[in-house]
Amino acid sequence: MKLLFVIPKHRFLFFGYKDVAPSTFPHLGVAYLIAALRRHGVEVKLYDDAWGQPRETLHALINEFNPDLIGITVFTLNSPLVYELVSEIKTRTSKPIVLGGVHVSTIKKKVLEETSADFAIKYEGEHSLVELINEISLSEPRFSQIKNLIWRSGGGVIENPDRPFVHNLDDIPFPEFDLFRITPHPAFKKKVLPMVTTRGCPFSCNFCSVNLYMGRGFRTRSPQNVLDELKRHVAAGFTQFDINDDCFTVDRKRAEAILDLIINIGLSIKFRFSSGLRVDTVDARLLNKIKEAGCVYISYGCESGNEEILKYIKKGITLDQVRNAVKWTKKAGIKECAVNFIIGHKHETYQTAMDSISFAKSLSCDYVNFYNLVPYPGTEAYEWVKAHGRFLVDTNNYLEAITYADNQPVFETDELTKEQRQQLIRIGFKVHEFRFFTFRFGKLLGAILYLITRNNLIKRSLGKFSTASRLGERVAVFFSRKSYDTR
Repeated sequence: MKLLFVIPKHRFLFFGYKDVAPSTFPHLGVAYLIAALRRHGVEVKLYDDAWGQPRETLHALINEFNPDLIGITVFTLNSPLVYELVSEIKTRTSKPIVLGGVHVSTIKKKVLEETSADFAIKYEGEHSLVELINEISLSEPRFSQIKNLIWRSGGGVIENPDRPFVHNLDDIPFPEFDLFRITPHPAFKKKVLPMVTTRGCPFSCNFCSVNLYMGRGFRTRSPQNVLDELKRHVAAGFTQFDINDDCFTVDRKRAEAILDLIINIGLSIKFRFSSGLRVDTVDARLLNKIKEAGCVYISYGCESGNEEILKYIKKGITLDQVRNAVKWTKKAGIKECAVNFIIGHKHETYQTAMDSISFAKSLSCDYVNFYNLVPYPGTEAYEWVKAHGRFLVDTNNYLEAITYADNQPVFETDELTKEQRQQLIRIGFKVHEFRFFTFRFGKLLGAILYLITRNNLIKRSLGKFSTASRLGERVAVFFSRKSYDTR
């Protein structure tokens, strides 16, 4: 049996310009699926649109490889691009297509109603995808028996029951990246790979969609299993890792065991917590150990600079914990620290949002990031907006249209109008961009670059340059890669 993975390009939002560009890292989810398929004797090939090849190259590969199944991963942000790609492939081949990824887990059977794909797999796919490709080879496939599968039957779309999440993560083979041509990815020169050591989240933040596709339970890999994967990648020449856990430090004992193993064997690596650590799970001693093990970047989720809003959204932290986490992180000598905020929470007003901006300015972190709240279907925030707010977009397809840089709120309330939300995000963006430029380029040059990019025409021109030319793309890649300079 043979499967071809296709990874589409992503929308590129640097300087607020919408276009497509390579993803920063090789796709971790696909790397896990490659390993699972190979374990069961499936031959796998990969077409990554980040390589910048003509689309004819993909169609030639399909004809040459003659796969039994074509798998395409979908993020919400790039779903319009994926839908177009599915239609294009379907005009050239009769090979069945299966979609997977976060977008599928969010909208489920709707993804087949919106595309001409044959199948989709929600949630974790390591077992379901193997079962699907095996069933396709049968004269009378039993698609109804494959949990997590969404498929077509009799002109309709059927969504099978959920498969229990994998409890023992050590049973899953390590992700395999050999099919990825690492060089086109922005992090390639520093030999950076993505990694996860846990799945799921035990917390109840009312806006978060992680529980929708990874479950509320908290599942962990053993410290030795994590170390074994790190050693394998280091032996292959990789020295830096982006740890995408949502809750790495929630189990303090396990986290320290991993760090101690890295330190005790003298594994020379650098790593980042780009997906964030919870401020209520760290202290000065732990952060010193995190630094000693090789950490160069930590992102924290604060979400709001107003204590009452934090209670409304069930974040379960205090502003003092945020202040302390940032202070301890900088004191530990960790190179970069970011804090993230969301505008537009339950019961948010103009003043409570300004509290977030004022609080962000007061922090000694290197970056602050601001986002409009996106109420994902299935979350408590979505239900609250339906009951107490007004959606400003068609809720049937707004997830495909949203972008970080557009500053187009998808809803408003009597307490916080669309225009107020847009004004607040503009203010937040300015705080973010000033911190970004001054940290990356120094106080003087950074301030000059910040002032230059206040001109919208210049900003749009820089964005177009970054995405519409080879030179511009190389410049954008350079600045993305700059984050991994740990000297």
